[in-house]
Amino acid sequence: MPVYTTRRLILLIIASVLIGLVAVAASLPAVNYLRPPNTSVLKTQVVYYFAEDGNPLFDQTVTRLGTWGIPAIRLDSSQLTTNQTLKMTSRPDSFIVFSGDWIAARVNDNPTQTFLTHVLNKGGKVVAIGDQTGALFDALTNAHVINNVTPPEPYASATGFRLKTGTGAYGGTYLYPSNLYQNTTSPDALIQGWNDWLTGI
Repeated sequence: MPVYTTRRLILLIIASVLIGLVAVAASLPAVNYLRPPNTSVLKTQVVYYFAEDGNPLFDQTVTRLGTWGIPAIRLDSSQLTTNQTLKMTSRPDSFIVFSGDWIAARVNDNPTQTFLTHVLNKGGKVVAIGDQTGALFDALTNAHVINNVTPPEPYASATGFRLKTGTGAYGGTYLYPSNLYQNTTSPDALIQGWNDWLTGI
């Protein structure tokens, strides 16, 4: 049996404690990822997505929606302005996601502008995820939904837009914009942020 001096014994104990701390620290991120996002309000929405021009963050987020019990319905970009697509998506409970590159490729596209106008004027929400997310605001400007506004974070991980309904002093209603900016690469954090955005947090 080896004989340890007091000094060696203390060093051995310190080394053992440090190894234990590193092991605990390494396991903490895994614990944080197991906490599910709050999706209570998001589950009241009908989520649609366009799969073309995807990116890793977009693809992972669409997959995570299914993990948390939120089905996402795939839309066909070539059918943007058909009566069926417009009727299905132009509703207050529509929540439409697409990649930043998808919207960037369609900034000047008339069918896309028509689609955005119909969806947003009926209370729907749109979110661009990954890459050129600031292009969403260029498309909204070209569709005359908003004035020419430069988003403060043109390359945020996700950007979103919706029109909320307000009530005036004399009881009349009006629409006002609500922008979403997210700087996270965690699909679960994006989903949590959408739930918060819908609840007004």
